Amino acid sequence: MKTPNILVVGSSNTDMIIKLERIPRPGETILGGAFVTAAGGKGANQAVGAARAGGQVTFIARVGQDMFGEQAVTGFIKDGINVDHVTRDKSNPSGVALIFVAKDGENSIGVAGGANSKLSPADVRKAKAAFAGAGVLVMQLETPLDTVQAAANLAIKNGVSVILNPAPAQPLPDKLLKQVSILTPNETEAELLTGIAVIDDAKERLCKAVGKDTATNGWLDVSVDPSEYKCKSVQLELLNKPPGWNFENGYWEKISIESM
Repeated sequence: MKTPNILVVGSSNTDMIIKLERIPRPGETILGGAFVTAAGGKGANQAVGAARAGGQVTFIARVGQDMFGEQAVTGFIKDGINVDHVTRDKSNPSGVALIFVAKDGENSIGVAGGANSKLSPADVRKAKAAFAGAGVLVMQLETPLDTVQAAANLAIKNGVSVILNPAPAQPLPDKLLKQVSILTPNETEAELLTGIAVIDDAKERLCKAVGKDTATNGWLDVSVDPSEYKCKSVQLELLNKPPGWNFENGYWEKISIESM
């Protein structure tokens, strides 16, 4: 069986973690925590995970010319990842995340994107040859959205399927969503994209139903009854109107026989 060629476009961070009894309050200093560092960044995690699962991975990213960037690239190479398109940025530091982890599992995180925020559509276009040989493109949203869009455009042009983890959560343009083959949101991200709060199994099923409908070129699968959940969503208002349903006052409503 041929090893899949996987292209990952995204972020690389170094996680700096302090383990404490509890999260400090504003202005408070707590002593006695254990400190560890770990390789991180959603893009790097995707690349490493795919490589360790047996994929042939090429990573498109930016790191700083500092010890964190060098450690990250060394780790990628150790995992067999192609780093030809990992740019060493002379002007911006590597991305870092500062993380407090409490004994009960609660955490507090601050992220400095650094070089990740400078990953550009031009960086993606420089790696266009990698798209031609890829079987799938994997991305997240820890780099600029126009860079994500540029990568999706190149993927579609080359017949490459797109997998997107829509995190951190943010509104996404219809053009990008229509280019995505597999979307992997958590509950918060699913609610932002669909307007449906995922609070039980039934709403999870409905949320999954509000997806790409290639048969109608729309985004609503009306095999699920929207009226049962009152799916209030500006996003839904912009979508194709399903037969027998009307969008009014922010809700999908069943059209009565008398009014049709």
